[in-house]
Amino acid sequence: MKDVLLTAALIVAIFAALIVQEFLPPLGFMSGARIYLVPVLFCYGALILPYPLMIVLALVTGFMSDLAFLQVVAGSVEIPVGWSILAYVAVGSICQGLRPLVLQGHWELHILMSVLTTITLLALQFGMISMRRFEQGGWVWNETVAWRIFGPGIVALVLAPAVYFLATLAYGRNEEIGRTARGY
Repeated sequence: MKDVLLTAALIVAIFAALIVQEFLPPLGFMSGARIYLVPVLFCYGALILPYPLMIVLALVTGFMSDLAFLQVVAGSVEIPVGWSILAYVAVGSICQGLRPLVLQGHWELHILMSVLTTITLLALQFGMISMRRFEQGGWVWNETVAWRIFGPGIVALVLAPAVYFLATLAYGRNEEIGRTARGY
């Protein structure tokens, strides 16, 4: 029951993060890179929750993310709804492999996975948009594109420890999480 409540709390937090991150200004010193809170929150859930609840979290997070970033250009949707769900399920499944280590207290894996998730999702978005626009001008890669993919990863590196420790304080200590996961 505690895991279901945590899942619900994470869904609410992710919804709030989607709204908050829209109002956060781009980081000028990183060529306009944005701050993405959702991948950091998702990774916490993916590393702590059992697999079925992680799938629920991935479905809801991916769907909300796709709707938040829905763009129509020249009458065509650039990134179709549903692709983020697949990306979050894939990343969450990798996180599930690391879950036993996190439950044993290896909190640093949350930082690593938050950075990798953020960069992976942005790189996939860039790739999909580039493929849709390839006929218009070919593949574009420059310093600004690099900063807008890797800059949020650097921000996730800074935010992930705070998210992990605040969520752990709210949810319970690592030992309690481990006992809950083991069933005693």
